Amino acid sequence: MLIKINSFLWPVTTIIIGIVGIYLLFYNNFAPIKALKECKKISKNNVKLLNLSLAGKIGVGSISGVAISIITGGIGTIFWIWISSIILSIYTYYETKAGILYKDRNVGGPFIYIKNITNNRLISIIYSLLIIFTFLFSFILIQSNTIIISLNNIFIISKELLVIIVCIFVFLSINKGIKSITKIVSFLVPLMGFIYIVIGFFIIINNYKIIPNILIDILNNAFKIKSISTIPFIIGFQRAIFANESGIGSTAMIVSLSKENDYKQELFFQIIGNYFITFVICTISFLIIVTSNYSTLGIININGIEIVNNAFFYHFGEFGEYVLLIIIILFSFSTIITSYYYGEIAIKYLFNNKNNTIVKIIVIIVIVLSAYINPKKIWTIVDLSVLFTTIINVYALFKLRKPLKESS
Repeated sequence: MLIKINSFLWPVTTIIIGIVGIYLLFYNNFAPIKALKECKKISKNNVKLLNLSLAGKIGVGSISGVAISIITGGIGTIFWIWISSIILSIYTYYETKAGILYKDRNVGGPFIYIKNITNNRLISIIYSLLIIFTFLFSFILIQSNTIIISLNNIFIISKELLVIIVCIFVFLSINKGIKSITKIVSFLVPLMGFIYIVIGFFIIINNYKIIPNILIDILNNAFKIKSISTIPFIIGFQRAIFANESGIGSTAMIVSLSKENDYKQELFFQIIGNYFITFVICTISFLIIVTSNYSTLGIININGIEIVNNAFFYHFGEFGEYVLLIIIILFSFSTIITSYYYGEIAIKYLFNNKNNTIVKIIVIIVIVLSAYINPKKIWTIVDLSVLFTTIINVYALFKLRKPLKESS
C-alpha cells in the first residue's frame, strides 16, 4: 500500500518542486551561483557548520541511494541528480537566508519562518512532527539498517550483538549534546570525504578507457521511460532531495546556530556543500557501481548497499569490502548523530523541553527496530517522510520569496 502511495505521490511532487525551483531560480537571477562569488573570509564557525551540515546529508543516500536509483531508473538517473542539484540549490539558498534571518534565542529553523509567513502555528506544528518522524525515525532507521547489514555481511555476529554495539556508540556520541556532536563530525567529515575522493580518483584512472562510453550511455538513458514508476527524472530528483536535503529544512536548522548574521558567508559554504554531495560524492558512488558487474546481480528487497558492496569487491577484492564497511560506518554514523540533533530541535520547539532523555530513548528504540524491518519498506518510509516534509517547507519558502529577495 505504502509503495503504491509513494509511486503516485512522488511524480506529482517532483513536478511541483521542480517547477517552483526553476521559477525561484529565475526570480532570484540564479542567486545560488552568484553567492559562490561573495565569500570574503573563512571563519572557524562557518567550517564547523558546514561539517555539521555535511555530516547530516552525506549518508546512505549518497551511496546505497545512488545504487537504488541505478537499479530502478537506469544509469540516466545520475544526469537528473546533477540537474536536480542545480535546481534544488535555490532551496538551500532560501533556507540559509531564512535560517539566519528568522530565529530566536531558544530555537531556529523552519519552525520559526513557517509560523511567521503562514501565520498558522498548526502548520508549523505539523512540520515539526514530520521533522521528528523524518530524522529521528526514518533517517536513523535506514542509516542504522545499512550499518548492521554491512557488518553482518563481513562478520559472523548476531544481529542482537550488532544492535547493542551500534546503540552504545551512538549513545556515547549524543550524550553530551551539540558540542560533542560538532567535535565528532568536524573530525569525521573531512576524513570520510578524503577517503571517498581518493577512491573516486582510483576508479576513474583505472577505468579511463570506458568513462567516455559511460557518459554517452548516461545521456542516452536519461530520457528513457520504462514505466511511470521508473522515470529517470523522477528517481533522480527524488534521490537528489534525499542526498543533499535541499528543501527539507535541515540547512536552516544548522545555520540558525550561527553566531553571525552575515548570511552571505553561510550561503557560500552551504551551497558548496550542496554541490559537493551530488557532483562529487554521488558521482563517485555512481562510477564505482557502473564500472562493476552490477547488472548481473539478482537481489530481492535491496537496501542498496548490497550493490555497492559487490562493486567494491569487484574493484578491490576482499579488501574492498572492509574499505566500504569503514565508509558506511563513517557516513551513516555521522548522519545518525546529526539526525538526533534535528529531532532534538523539533521536540524542543514543540514542547519547550530541555530534557533530551526522551530523544535519546527514541533513537535507541529506532536502532533496535532497524535490524528487523525489510529494507524496501524502510526506503518507502524514508521517501514518504521526505516528501511530506519537503512539501510544507517548499510552500513556506515560496511564500517567503519576496521578503527574502528584499533582504538582499
